Amino acid sequence: MRLESHGDEASLRSAVSRAYYYVYHLALARAEQNQYRPPKESGSHIDMWRVYSESPVPECIRLGVIGERMFRKRVDADYRATVPRLVEVTQDVLQDAKTFADLLSRLDLRHPKQSSQRR
Repeated sequence: MRLESHGDEASLRSAVSRAYYYVYHLALARAEQNQYRPPKESGSHIDMWRVYSESPVPECIRLGVIGERMFRKRVDADYRATVPRLVEVTQDVLQDAKTFADLLSRLDLRHPKQSSQRR
């Protein structure tokens, strides 16, 4: 059974978090194939999305925007005492995860490249 179908708050929060980490690990694996190395200190998630969003490649930028949006929603789901419209947030995050996976699967394997970030 899918977490979001349970409908209780804990399941919805978990669904948001799991969808985010699914996307994050897809993004990280692709970036590492292109010589990206995450920072050893904290902030690796923010750094990951920066690699995508600062790329000159429009598709990478879109992936970065989706990743950053999902990151913010995951932080809210994991740390805020209340999350307004949690059902809607969960649906949005799940749709973003599907979109992200589809876009990434169609992205040229050479991207993202950390060295080609916009300056």
